[in-house]
Formats: sequence, C-alpha cells, structure tokens
Amino acid sequence: MKWLLLLALAGTSVAAQDHHYWTHQFGTRSGLRGGAVVGGCEDTSAAYYNPGRLAFLRNDAIKVNATGYQLSIFSMEDGAGKGLGLSSTRGDIIPLAASGVFLFDGAPGHAVGFQIVARQYFKARVSARREAMINVIDDARSAGAEDYIGSLDLNVGCEEYWAGLCYSFAMTDWLSIGMSNFGCLRYDDLDLRISSRAVNSSPATFGADNQAVISRWNLRVVSKLGVALDFNNLKLGFTVTSPGLHLGGGATVARQLTVIDLDINGDGTGESFEANARQDGMTSHFRTPWSIASGLDWRIDATTLAFTWEWFLPVGKYKAITPSGSAPFIRGGITGGQSTREVLSVYDGRRGALNIALAVENRWHEDWAGIWSFRTDYGADYIHGDSPMFLGVTTWDLFHFATGVAYTTRNDDNLPKHEFMIGLQYTLGAGKGVQPVNFDNPLETNLLLGKTTSKPISYVAIGLVVGYTYYF
Repeated sequence: MKWLLLLALAGTSVAAQDHHYWTHQFGTRSGLRGGAVVGGCEDTSAAYYNPGRLAFLRNDAIKVNATGYQLSIFSMEDGAGKGLGLSSTRGDIIPLAASGVFLFDGAPGHAVGFQIVARQYFKARVSARREAMINVIDDARSAGAEDYIGSLDLNVGCEEYWAGLCYSFAMTDWLSIGMSNFGCLRYDDLDLRISSRAVNSSPATFGADNQAVISRWNLRVVSKLGVALDFNNLKLGFTVTSPGLHLGGGATVARQLTVIDLDINGDGTGESFEANARQDGMTSHFRTPWSIASGLDWRIDATTLAFTWEWFLPVGKYKAITPSGSAPFIRGGITGGQSTREVLSVYDGRRGALNIALAVENRWHEDWAGIWSFRTDYGADYIHGDSPMFLGVTTWDLFHFATGVAYTTRNDDNLPKHEFMIGLQYTLGAGKGVQPVNFDNPLETNLLLGKTTSKPISYVAIGLVVGYTYYF
C-alpha cells in the first residue's frame, strides 16, 4: 500500500506564497523612488533603508500616513488545462509605512527612529472547472464515455509586518553609522481543493478528492547595520541585513486524500481508501537570507540621480513546519503507506536574488519636485524536488515603474514643515509556473487528472501612493 499511496500523491504537491523581496517600498518618497535611497535617504524611512542616514536628518519628523491602493491581476494561461486559464483580480489598501525620528539638542549627532512597515502583502484566489463526456475509465470496468467533472479551488495569502527601532550616530560631518532591530510577524495561509469525478450510466461513480490546508505564523528578529557618507552633492550608503532570529511560531496543517474505485496501479482493479490527517500547534520556522546593499545619490543642479542594488543570498531547503507522531495517513486499518509526519511536513527554501533600482528626482521649484523610478523584483523561487508540500513558488519576475510629485511647506528658517506626496506605481510580471492541476487527458493512475506542465504567468498591478510627513 505504501507505493500505492505514493503514486496517488504524485503530481499533486501543493505550494503557496510569494518570495519577492522588493514588491513593496516604504515611505512615500522612498516608494516613489523605488527604494533607490540607500545612498541618500532624506526622511524617516532611513530606519529601514539605511539606519546610518538617520543621524544626517536636520529635524524631528514623523510620517503619520503613507498608504497605497493597489489593483492587481494575476493570470496563468491554460493553468488548469487547455482553455482553462486561472486568474485572480484584487483591490487592496496596503499600509506602506509609518515612521519617525527624534534628535537631541544636548547630544548632537545622535538620532533615534522607529519604523512600521507592511513588508509583504499578497493574496490570490483562483478556481476552475471542466465538464465533458469522455472515456476516462477502462472499458472493462465502465464501457463507453463517462460524465467527467474536474474542479479546482485555490486560495493563498501572505502577510508580513515589521516594527523596529533605530539608533544612528554621525561620527563626523560626512560619516554616520546606525543599526535597526525589527520584530517581524508573518502569516501564511493556503487552502487547496481538487476534485475529480467520472460517472457512468449504471450509475457508478469513480473519482478522488485531494485537499490541503496550511495556516501558520512566525515571529523573528532582523537586524540591519548601515553606513552613510555625505559629501554634499554625492551621497553613498552601505547596509548589511541579518537573517531572522527565530522567536516563535505555530502552524496547522491538514491533508485529505479520498480515492473512489480508481485503478491507480494499473492492475485492472479499482482501489478505494481514505487518507486523512491534521495537526494543530506545530512548530513553525521561517528563514530569511543575509542581504547586502549599497547605493548612491548624485545631485547635479536641481536633479538628483539615484541608484541602489541589493543582493539576497540563497536560503537552503529546510523544514518550515514539523509535525509529530508516526500515525498512519491511511484510515481504516490498512497497513503501510506514509506516516502523518511525512505527509504533513512542509518545506521552504529560496535561491538568491539581485535587484536594482534607478531613480531621478527633479526639483523644479523650491517646494515642488517630480520623481521617476524603475526597479526589478526577481522571484527567489526554489526547486523542492519530491517534497509533498512546500512554501514559495514565485517563479515570475516583477518590474516596477513609479512616478509622482512632492510638495513641501516651510518654516521661517526654510526648514520643511509639511510634506505631501502623491504618485502612481505600475507593475508588470512575467514568467512560467507549474500548473496546480491539469484537467486535460485525465488518467485513472493520476487520480483522474492529467500531467501538469509549466505554463506562462502574467501579473499586472497599478497602485496609488499617498503620503504625509510632519516636521517638528
């Protein structure tokens, strides 16, 4: 029975969540610049991008609001079979950042800041259904064509929030260092339901149900060290971000596989069984990579050119959710087969990714500026082999374009008092991904499903970015 169950599970691995690192940027100017601020961040979002820059800010400030509305469309051509495309359209309000900096009259060169960001926010739901009169059951057991029904419902979500404090010290007029520590809370959810049925005129029913549910949370601490150099018209920055230090996590994982009179092993005899398992309160880990970044700002008259790159190192394959016990997965006293521990284990891991951002900021008036930017956002997907369940299948790459304007009001001493920003971000994504299911050419030996293949994926999003900063 063990090899029978392995055959039944083959081709039905499930996966979830995105592994992009630069999907969202934080702070309105930094967001409109596409994150090209590691060298010359001039606002409170320096606590996230380069804590070394924070001590170069000239006055206390707090960003009381920076939100974005985003409409996103995800699609996979023939994602569930020929002519059965998968698509998901969502409109979300995404809180990009809230941050602040406090300077000290009695301790010049010292600065303390805070930052709260929605580091990841991704949700998608897709569904498909095929109905056809086709011959999917061997004629020796069911003569002629059967009424075939295949259905898919897949719902995935990922949210991650960072909140942290930053300390920065300007050692000289041109050199500053800083460090930020963030508490990071992450949620991942997946609900996958695949059903296949073939009904003949007897009537007799053949088919299978394959379901998987993952719900987990994880809490960790991430540190970022930054160095900033300021030579007036030329600003440089360098940062190192540590992997997450695990503080805690929990998960619920459930799997169900129901087989109804299917000849899975090809011996001419139908098999029926129920395999069902669920565990709550399991240990959950989430590993993030080391990353290294640097950038520069070069001001030429009223125009500033900015460039930033960040390299995220790989994260090797690891067990993200670890179940306990060795109870059998198959119910009804059937011996052999995989254990609950094997079936409910969830894996994760990512390749490395190198992203770049380019930005131009032009101040055409003392109080008005226009911003344009482009950034890459490569998917750090991982090949998981034969693992039955794993996280992280973002195989497509994203490219972001942003533009906007900034308006600043000033005090009598010409320092900023209020700053308002508004802009648009447009995102294009393309790549390939493995179908979650294929209803073409269904086979008994594959749970009345076809063999999955890679298909083109496209992603389009447009977002409105609005922000306000108050300077004390």
